[in-house]
Amino acid sequence: MTRPYLILKRYNLLNKNSNYKLKNIVNKNCPKCRELLFNEVNNIDYPYVCLYCDENFYNIELSK
Repeated sequence: MTRPYLILKRYNLLNKNSNYKLKNIVNKNCPKCRELLFNEVNNIDYPYVCLYCDENFYNIELSK
């Protein structure tokens, strides 16, 4: 079940200086929890992040 607004709200409560917004959502699902992924906004090597399970992913990890 994808519920990006609630996931983002939870993440922002736990991480006060979060830069993630709803506009950062991408149409890809996390392979671990099946929630929608966000574009990574921090300057790290991974392009996608799951804010629910707090994991980063490369594009190749999302291909089936």
